[in-house]
Amino acid sequence: MNISSHFYEYESKQWTLIVLIFIFNLTLVSTAFAGGPTALDDDSVRIPIFKSKNLQMDKAIHRVSVGNPDIADILILRSRELYIVGKKLGTTNMMVWDKDDNLVDVQNLEVTHDLNSLRKRLYKYLPNEDIGVETSQGQLVISGQTSSLMKMNTAVEIAQGYATAANVDESNSTVVNMMSVGGGQQVMLEVTVAEVSTDIGRNLDGNTVLGLSGSDGFAGIGTGTGNVPANILGSIDTNIFARYLTGDMLFSVAFDVAKSKGLTKILAEPNLTALSGQSAEFLSGGEYPVPVSTDDGISIEYRDFGVGVSFVPTVLDSGKINLNLKVLVSELSSTNSIAISAIETNTSTITPSLTKRTTATTVELGDGQTIVIGGLLSDSLRESISKFPGLGDIPILGQLFSSQEYISGQTELVIMVTPRLVRPFNKDGMILPTDGFVPVSDMEFYLLGKMTQQELDSDTKNPNATSDTSTNIVPNSGGTEQQYGHTLN
Repeated sequence: MNISSHFYEYESKQWTLIVLIFIFNLTLVSTAFAGGPTALDDDSVRIPIFKSKNLQMDKAIHRVSVGNPDIADILILRSRELYIVGKKLGTTNMMVWDKDDNLVDVQNLEVTHDLNSLRKRLYKYLPNEDIGVETSQGQLVISGQTSSLMKMNTAVEIAQGYATAANVDESNSTVVNMMSVGGGQQVMLEVTVAEVSTDIGRNLDGNTVLGLSGSDGFAGIGTGTGNVPANILGSIDTNIFARYLTGDMLFSVAFDVAKSKGLTKILAEPNLTALSGQSAEFLSGGEYPVPVSTDDGISIEYRDFGVGVSFVPTVLDSGKINLNLKVLVSELSSTNSIAISAIETNTSTITPSLTKRTTATTVELGDGQTIVIGGLLSDSLRESISKFPGLGDIPILGQLFSSQEYISGQTELVIMVTPRLVRPFNKDGMILPTDGFVPVSDMEFYLLGKMTQQELDSDTKNPNATSDTSTNIVPNSGGTEQQYGHTLN
């Protein structure tokens, strides 16, 4: 009797446990149905905007409800077939009941951009590019990697058309660009600015005084006031002079004769590297102060001078490089400097002027090619004469009463640029400008008069020339397409 009662008690507990597990599972299922599928795997039904889709159901449909009717519209075609139309970008869900008013299914709906059509366009116009497109809460997301910046911009422009076409009412669908540019898209720009300027000047300044003096005064004729005796008009400070004095007559002549020659050479070769489509700037020089008047008095502003380069490279599909660049070479000059004196003080500030050579242009050329973007050939001549009327026109003797000046100048300027596609390199084995310098000791400096020297095993090379160094220093995974080093004597 006890065994039988225990058996029935154990069996009842087992059935109770089975019922509880069944009820718990029903609770989980109903909870999942109430909010729709929540698994990480996205099982949403995707409908392109302004397009329709037929959806087959497993059970007969009696009633259907959509969470947001502004996003999608649903129509029951047959007992197990639904007709869904995408009206606006976004996500919602639908719930389906049978004829007994039992909830039989819940489906998540997402109205997207016309992604299939967009993928076909991208494949047609950019067949070799790895580009992916998705819709995220009304935004069109494009991802992947393109071989050039121009192709990336093309993909964005194509996607923007689909995003704009999907706008409804006040919605604003935009393109989220998550693409990157791959490949060797770093451009190094080599700039060469070469200028040679020569000046020739001739000067002949005649200073003559012919005068008579007496007890009652002094009279005469003179040209120039700076080259006669100090006791009469001034001091003698010329190249050739003569003076004759007898009785009451004075004859003084002085010639300021000079011939000058000048030569100026400028060679600047700045190098600068930038990513395709990005801007880069380079300046090697300094700043000079410029007084500026303000409401509070005089303030100082600083202006740049030196060798400057700014450019924006763009690598095109054809392999050519488009360069939007500006080159500037300037130096301080005292030719047109201005002296500014402070009020009620004896101090003055001299503001120098600048001699500038600058050019700004846009060119297109291949990797390693060189083009001249600017050039100048200038030949100037300036001649002037000042003479005493009448006396200055007498042949030969007229030189005593006249001054002449002749200035001739020639300038030749060339600006060249060379773009190169480069990649990072392994610097082991590369020659730097600071290599090989050996400082001298105190004994060598004071007793032997030696200075610091640079000891190099190789000859001096142009910084932009191709090095003869073995290419083994560059790994196979990347490196500059050519070797570059700088050496100094």
